[in-house]
Amino acid sequence: MEKSKYRKAIGYLRVSSTSQEDGTSLDTQLESIKSFCLSNQIVLIDTYVEVYSGKNFDRPEFKKALGFLKTNIGEIDLFLTKKIDRFTREVRAGVIAIEDIKRLGVEVNFVDEWIPDIDSASGQMLFNLKSTFAQYERDMINERTRTGERAAMRSGRYIKTPPSGYKFQKLADGKKYLVPNDKAPLIKNLFQDYVSGIYSQQELVNMYRLKGLSISKTSISLLLSNILYTGYIDLEKHNISPFQTIKGLHDPIISEDIFNKAQDIKNGRNRMIKKIRPKNPDFPLSGFLLCSSCGSKMYGSKSNNGKSKKTIREYSYYRCSENCGERYDPSDIHRELQRSLSTVKPSTGIMKLFEEVLLDVYQDTVKQNGDLIEKIEKNIIKLESEQLKLVTGYINGDVEVVHYKKLLEMKNSEINELTLQKSQYNNQKEDINKYISFGLTVLTNLDKFYIEASIEVKIQLLGSYFTEKLIFEKNKFRTLPFNEVINLLCRYSKDFQRLKKQTGDSFSTNSRLVPQTGLEPVRPCGHRILSPACLPVPPPGHGVERKTGFEPATPTLARLCSTS
Repeated sequence: MEKSKYRKAIGYLRVSSTSQEDGTSLDTQLESIKSFCLSNQIVLIDTYVEVYSGKNFDRPEFKKALGFLKTNIGEIDLFLTKKIDRFTREVRAGVIAIEDIKRLGVEVNFVDEWIPDIDSASGQMLFNLKSTFAQYERDMINERTRTGERAAMRSGRYIKTPPSGYKFQKLADGKKYLVPNDKAPLIKNLFQDYVSGIYSQQELVNMYRLKGLSISKTSISLLLSNILYTGYIDLEKHNISPFQTIKGLHDPIISEDIFNKAQDIKNGRNRMIKKIRPKNPDFPLSGFLLCSSCGSKMYGSKSNNGKSKKTIREYSYYRCSENCGERYDPSDIHRELQRSLSTVKPSTGIMKLFEEVLLDVYQDTVKQNGDLIEKIEKNIIKLESEQLKLVTGYINGDVEVVHYKKLLEMKNSEINELTLQKSQYNNQKEDINKYISFGLTVLTNLDKFYIEASIEVKIQLLGSYFTEKLIFEKNKFRTLPFNEVINLLCRYSKDFQRLKKQTGDSFSTNSRLVPQTGLEPVRPCGHRILSPACLPVPPPGHGVERKTGFEPATPTLARLCSTS
């Protein structure tokens, strides 16, 4: 059979980034290869397009091309690229790749830098020289990039991967700047929740995943240690001289005080958080009981009758930490506590009234927030208009570059701060629904929630139910120091009143259903009635569905809320 006068080839096109891909680089490469083939009686069988670095050959499309050659041995004559730097930017790796393709009976060559007789000694030398220059060019590009990055970081412009809560935004000078994004309020709230000492890192991970923050047990630790959130850049962390912490050009999400408190907690130096002994599910009241004789804390412990005994028996007790001799049987205390909690049953009417009062007050707050959001949006529009005028003035030469950059930075900072405030107001509606729904459910089922809870949640519930430690004496508790909400809601419950009389508590207080200070909506540091200590955040799976709309408050409720 007569050998065909046409040679067959596959084309290989490569760029390093998507920014090149969006330009003309790939089109130029393809046009060059097609023109070359047409002029030299070469049939272009297929092309492989790669968006990948040229530093090695661990590239998906190159592997596909190599697989095609192996499958069609003897069918392809040429492996064509536009230039050597499109094939490789590393001499040694390029030589190895050419040898691999050569063993398949295929010649590698470059349409804009054609090397005649590339397999000869002179052809190999020419390839090595040209690929050395390609590698040198890559090294110079990398060095210029690193130099530019270091200079940007020293000037306070962060250019590494933005952490959660930030994004890059191009300004009028064409450079990318770090700015807070829509996750910034969540990051701020996460730090505040952490320094409150109420939640562990794992609890925060679970909570904030539900709020839409992509976070894990490992990443939260790194997040809480990232000084970038305070508006500073740690140059030493990025191995950039002068290896110190400098003020960045980006806006902070949290204050330095909050950040320092978080570091103290992470490093075990937080004096505000009390040390808690290891949690034993058999002794949930450990540390929450006080000795009736000396007032010291009581802790749970177990003992036995000695290993020498034929039958070993274990004994559990709550014992005084000062060893004054006072001890109690845990089963007696736990049974009495559960009985006491079961009497805390506010009537349906009281709970309905309480819920309506909360919603009535909150409805007013929502309206106020709506007015504030509208005002914030108008201010943002005004600032954006001023920005546009500033850019126009700069382009026309009416504003000097130094003043332009400073003013633009100030406008951006103001817009970011207003956007952050707007996000906080928008988030309050979701939070109040969650707190009210779950909180009311807890308040009407104190005993059930306590019995079914894990030891960790039991400890949190005890802190929510009571304002002080408990004292057990003569098979019953002394005055049970229920928090203000429970006292108010159960004021007219007969069982609860009977419990008060049994424990000797005086209920001759003038407290009303609505405290004199008024009911405040949930805020980061809001009124205690709606704080997490009283109305806990629902664990996963315990959320209570409720309607999102609110009925208008009745005149009676309006008067009740205004009572002083």
